[in-house]
Amino acid sequence: MTSLPRHLGQAFRMAAGELGMASAARLFVRELSQSGGDALVGEACDVLGREYPVLDFVAHRWIHGERESRLDPAPTVRALEGITRLLVVGLETDALDVFVSALPGVEIGLVAEPFGVEPDMRRVLANYHGVLQPVSLTEFRRWVGRRSALLTFVYGTDGHTAHVAATWLRVAGPDVRPQFRSLVGWDVLGEPMRLYPRWLVETNCNDFSALVGSIRRSTAAGPETHLPPS
Repeated sequence: MTSLPRHLGQAFRMAAGELGMASAARLFVRELSQSGGDALVGEACDVLGREYPVLDFVAHRWIHGERESRLDPAPTVRALEGITRLLVVGLETDALDVFVSALPGVEIGLVAEPFGVEPDMRRVLANYHGVLQPVSLTEFRRWVGRRSALLTFVYGTDGHTAHVAATWLRVAGPDVRPQFRSLVGWDVLGEPMRLYPRWLVETNCNDFSALVGSIRRSTAAGPETHLPPS
């Protein structure tokens, strides 16, 4: 293959809806590289990068030699130590694949962020054999508690602001934060994106009790824990 497939952007958007933007980007970049090498990956950056900045980030890193995922669940697991319930906001299947098995005994719910198409939650959750359960925005408050935590995926941070799915702002509002023990951000990119973060919104890094996975971060730490009133 010497040129990009037709409708590649549409295909990426559909895949990102059920895999997550970073997970879909890694899959597409691997396939493009196998078909046309770094030249085709670079063409994807040029043609689709501004519309899909996470794809641009992953493709750019691939061209510069970063072929393996940086995802390490250990820091996230440590940040969630002691919880019994976890609500994950947003979808990244690569991260979930290496993460959910590291939390035995923890009840885990998933609020997926629609992107392009509404994800087929039955198909998404079938890969986790009942470990994850779907949670709607009208149901998430039943997950609050002293041993409950919120987790979302972060797409780069400059140490002051972090880019997250818009659903995070609807879930982790000021009235909700004190009702969870921890609010954890897992940076699945590790560095800021090169281009404007379309499809994402900004949140303050200090709103998280822990922000893991980031290479660049502020020296100012957020609060250690968020506990509901007794």
